[in-house]
Amino acid sequence: MTDSDSRLVENLLAQPDVHRQWAGGYRTPDNEAFFESAFDLITAELKPPAGATFLDAGCGSCAHTVRLARRGFNVRAVDFSESALEMARGHLKGAGLDERIMLQREDLTRLSFPDASFDYVLCWGVLMHVPDVGRAVSELARVLKPGGRLVVSEGNMNSLEASSLRLLKGALGKEKAEVKETPAGVEFWFERGGGALVTRQANMGWLVGSFESHGVALTRRVAGQFSEAYTIFSAPALRRLVHGFNNFWFRRVKAPGPAFGNILFFEKRG
Repeated sequence: MTDSDSRLVENLLAQPDVHRQWAGGYRTPDNEAFFESAFDLITAELKPPAGATFLDAGCGSCAHTVRLARRGFNVRAVDFSESALEMARGHLKGAGLDERIMLQREDLTRLSFPDASFDYVLCWGVLMHVPDVGRAVSELARVLKPGGRLVVSEGNMNSLEASSLRLLKGALGKEKAEVKETPAGVEFWFERGGGALVTRQANMGWLVGSFESHGVALTRRVAGQFSEAYTIFSAPALRRLVHGFNNFWFRRVKAPGPAFGNILFFEKRG
């Protein structure tokens, strides 16, 4: 990872079209139902008191920020991209949550908050797009209070879906991205419009060990969505089938190892 890599990613994330595409692909009714269930699980696992404050690190359009606020929590929602924050302002307009949500621009690798600022931190689907992920891990650990809880959601490089697709694309020569294997996971780099996007399938062992090295220990790891194949299927029946299996795995099986989406709960040692 170089400073040049980070600048390329910063350039792309400054473009509003990127965030609109993410919102269009993932903010669907079926996904909204899953996210609501996932945040019910988060609330049950953390048991935060009413009015507790969360840091939403990499808030994007603030969809998850709103979920937290509607559950009675205050949220400091931060993102590096001014384009994402502009979308967030539009999303929050008229939601009646102004007293609970504070938006500001922050770089996840250089947060401006003092040490031990937050009891609760959420970082959902964000680290996968950060070139210097080690620095981001360090910063999340730094701003978490002793005894504080951190929730991270990332894609699992060893999932059935990720492993199978890498093998298939490699055998057929269909991979369009530049692929880099790193200790943190398998990175896919796409260049476009004077910028670049990295999407990392995480090495869960590395991720857990990296937080552990900063005094933040894993307390629980559960499956999120088993597959994201609904993003590539156009047929509604196939998309419904994927979502149905995802819901079954999330609610009944719960095993994170074979699942693409993983939700990790951490606690900072006192």
